[in-house]
Amino acid sequence: MATTESVEVASDEKDSGVINNVASKLDLKTLDGGIILIPQPSSDPRDPLNWPFSKKVTIVSTLFLALFTGFSAPFCGQLNIQQQAALYGKTAVQITYFNSAASAGLATGGYVWWPLSKKFGRSSVIFWTLFGQLAAQIWAPLMTGHGQYAPYLVSRYFSAFFGVTVSILGPRYLVDMFFLHQRGRAFTVLHLALNFGASAGPTFAGFVAANAYWPVEYWWSVALTGFTIVIVFLFLEETTYDRKDGAINRTKPDSWVKDRWETFFPGTKVASPTPWAHVAQIAITPFKIAIAPVLLIIAGFDTISFGFYVALNALTPVWLQLPVKAGGIYGFTVTQSAAFTFVHWIGFVVGLLYGHFFSDRIPLWVVVRNKGVWKPEYRLHVLWPTNFILMPLGLGLVGIAMQYRLHWAVMAIAQLFVTIGSLVSIPVTVNYICECFRTHTVEATLVLNSMRLFLGLSINFYINPWIGAVGVGWVYGMMAFFSVFAFMFLIALMIWGHRIREMTPFRTSDSEEGQHVLAERQNHGF
Repeated sequence: MATTESVEVASDEKDSGVINNVASKLDLKTLDGGIILIPQPSSDPRDPLNWPFSKKVTIVSTLFLALFTGFSAPFCGQLNIQQQAALYGKTAVQITYFNSAASAGLATGGYVWWPLSKKFGRSSVIFWTLFGQLAAQIWAPLMTGHGQYAPYLVSRYFSAFFGVTVSILGPRYLVDMFFLHQRGRAFTVLHLALNFGASAGPTFAGFVAANAYWPVEYWWSVALTGFTIVIVFLFLEETTYDRKDGAINRTKPDSWVKDRWETFFPGTKVASPTPWAHVAQIAITPFKIAIAPVLLIIAGFDTISFGFYVALNALTPVWLQLPVKAGGIYGFTVTQSAAFTFVHWIGFVVGLLYGHFFSDRIPLWVVVRNKGVWKPEYRLHVLWPTNFILMPLGLGLVGIAMQYRLHWAVMAIAQLFVTIGSLVSIPVTVNYICECFRTHTVEATLVLNSMRLFLGLSINFYINPWIGAVGVGWVYGMMAFFSVFAFMFLIALMIWGHRIREMTPFRTSDSEEGQHVLAERQNHGF
C-alpha cells in the first residue's frame, strides 16, 4: 500500500553528477519500504500505473505469448536441414540462410509497424500482424518443389517481418504499466519469450518431424499462431495514457464487445487522431535517434553479444548433425539435436531467476550508495557476471570443444553459459535504452533491435571462409575476445554515461536521471 511522505530531492549537481531542477521538498507517493514511485501515478483509475496487478499480469502474459509465437515461427525449420538440403540441392550451410532471411525480417518489420501503431493503436497492429505471420507459416510447408528454395526463404523473411511486432511495441506497454523499480523484472519476463521462442521453435519442430517429412514441422506453429490471435483479441488492452493536466483520455465503453471493436478494428478510438503526413514524419524519427552516441554504444554491445548467440543457434545444428564420416564430431540425428536444445531451456530458467532477483535489486543497491539519486546506467551493473564472465567463457568453450573434438557435454555447458548471457543482456539493455529515451521508447527500441541483428543476419555467409582462415576453434575463441571487448562499451557508459547522453540530439531530461528513488532515513536492504 502506498503512503505519502516528505522527501528531500537532491539538487546539488556537483555532488550527484546529475541534472535536478527540484530545489524544495515535495510530497511524493512511496511504497511502505521507502521506494518512491517513479513516475508518480495520477488519481485516475484509468491510469495503467493504477491498474490491479492481476490485470497487468494478464496483459504481460498475453504479450509474452504473442512474442513467443512471433519468434518461434520463423525458426521452425532450424533442425531438419538434411532433408531440405537434399530437396533443394543445397549444402547444409546454404539451408541455414533461412536464418539470415528471418533475421532480415526481424530487423526491418518494426520500421513499418511502429508508425502504423501511431495511426491505429499498438494492440490493433499486434493483432493484425499475427494474421500475416499465420499466412507465412502456411506458405513455408507448401514449398516442397525442387525449385522452391527462394520462395521458402521469402516465407521465412515475412514470418519474421510480421512476428517482430511485439518485440518493438511491447516495451512501451511495460513502461506504461510499471514503476521504475519494477521494470527490470517486467522486461526480463517479456524478453524471455524472445529467446525462448527462437529456441523452442526448433525444439518442438525437431521432435514433430524427427521421423517424418520436414513440412510437418510447421503445422504446430500454424495452430499456435491461430490460438495466439484468439488470446490477443480476448485480453490485450491499450495502455496509452496522458498524465498531463487537462489531457483527455479514452474511457472504455461498458460493452466488452464494443471495447474489442474499438481496440482492434477501427483502431483510431484507442489512438490519437494522426494524419498520414504525421505518420510519415514519425517513420523518420528512428533514423534521427540512430545517431545518438548512447544508442550506438549499446547497439555495438548488443550486436556482438546477441549476434554471436544468434550465430551459435543457427550453426550448432550443422556442427551437431554433420556425419562423422564427413568429418563431423557428433553425428547427431534430428531427434538428438532437438533434445540438445533443452540446454537453452535450462539457460532460460537460470537467466529468468537471475533477472527476477537481481535486475532491480542491483541497481537499487547502487542507488543506496549514491545518495538515493537515480542514473539509468545503474541498470548495466547487472551484466557483470553474465556478460563479462559467463558469455566469453561459453564461447571459448565452444571453440575448445570443436577444436579438440571433446564430448558433447562440453558443448552443452558452453551453450548454457552463452544462453544465460544473451537472455540477461537483452532485457537489461532494452530497459536501459527505454529509460534514456522516455518520450521515444518505441523508436529507440526499434533501432536497437535492428542493429543487434546485423551480425546474426550476415554470419552464415562468411562463416566458412572465417573457419578456413583461422580454424573453427579460433573462430569461437575470437568471438569470446570480441564479447569481452564489447563489454568495454558498457564500462564506458557506467563511467561517462551522463556526458555521453548529453550528446544525443534528444534531450537528456527525457530520462529519469536525477530523480530521488529512495526516501531518506530508510534502512534499505538490497
